Amino acid sequence: MNNSYNNEKFVALDIGTTKVLCLVAEYNPEGKLRIIGIGDEPCSGLNKGVISEIDTTVTSIKRATDTAAGMAQFAIKSVTTGISGKHIQSYNGNAIITIINETVTEEDKENVIDKAADVQIPTDQETLHVIEQEYAIDDQKGIKEPLNMAGSKLHANVHIITASSTAKKNLTKCIENSFLDVDEYVLQPVASSYSVLTEEEKSLGVCLVDIGGGTTDIAIFTDGTIKYTSVIPLAGQSITNDIRVGLVTTLDAAEEIKKKYGSLIESPDDDQIKIPVPSVSDKPESETSKPILKHIISCRLDEIFKKIQEVILNSGYSNKIRCGIVFTGGGSKIEGLDTYAESKFGCPAKIGSPTHIEGLTNLTGKTRYATAVGLLLFRENQLKKMPHRQNSSNSILEFVNKLWEKISNYFQKEL
Repeated sequence: MNNSYNNEKFVALDIGTTKVLCLVAEYNPEGKLRIIGIGDEPCSGLNKGVISEIDTTVTSIKRATDTAAGMAQFAIKSVTTGISGKHIQSYNGNAIITIINETVTEEDKENVIDKAADVQIPTDQETLHVIEQEYAIDDQKGIKEPLNMAGSKLHANVHIITASSTAKKNLTKCIENSFLDVDEYVLQPVASSYSVLTEEEKSLGVCLVDIGGGTTDIAIFTDGTIKYTSVIPLAGQSITNDIRVGLVTTLDAAEEIKKKYGSLIESPDDDQIKIPVPSVSDKPESETSKPILKHIISCRLDEIFKKIQEVILNSGYSNKIRCGIVFTGGGSKIEGLDTYAESKFGCPAKIGSPTHIEGLTNLTGKTRYATAVGLLLFRENQLKKMPHRQNSSNSILEFVNKLWEKISNYFQKEL
């Protein structure tokens, strides 16, 4: 790694239906990212991933970023942020061009990708990602990287992900009102895949299911790349609300009951375990049993699983998900969810948590951090692809970068 980037900071902002999570990371001496700042604040300004209250969301963003900045001792100016919601749509595109000089150049790649991505989308949508699938040169198919290969015709397949222009503008407004700029928007399951999936899983075929507060995000990978994406407007908050209604208690109490007692694993003494249920009035609290709570949770999960199954079948890739399903996100923390899912889907299932990054605390098992950690890794990966980072021998560039770092550090201390 180019030493001139050793002091670089990466900032992820995960704005969810129930929380705003901010992470700040830098390189450790081995050149690997490590988390040096964490800000975690509750948020009630979104509805199923879409902004519903700007001021409330801005307050949560400011608190989360201020906490992370204070811990990292770094003035946050811009962020890489996730985006989700039922407004997300996806398309597949393809195109073919003539290779100008019979050898594929960067210009040829850009031209064929741009042409493949030029599909008709609704006027209220805008492109979020154009993800390369595979290439073909003349009669040779299944090419991952065509650069410098010989041929006369270049064919490309791409996966296009779009977002509502209005939803994106309102999210941008919240971030800018928090005195921050947006480096990049990343679809949340795309980000999560960087932190919880292995290259082997993405190659063999896997379905990533990110159960958040307001939405369940689905991404299907085969042959090492994302093939299909979808968003379901049902998630962890739906389960919490069912507990609130079923047990007649407050939303906060329902969430606490879900976290503390929620389980899909049956035990002989379940009937003996009494769960306290706070009252919504001045009356004394009541009690419920684990089987009743399990029934409430499983009914809503069955509905979510049914919709996931529909997405998998509609994708056309159901027979290629050889590694099964990987669940992540805060909503996947219900005890026994993976085993319960295996019985419903008839395929392997596991819970995925961030594993590729060093942090202030051990993040293993903390599925709610999957998107935020993935945003850091996604941003790092994108920056590494920039041409000026490929030439570490440029002494002038290194000198300028070091000088700029010194100037930035000076002003940060003064501020």
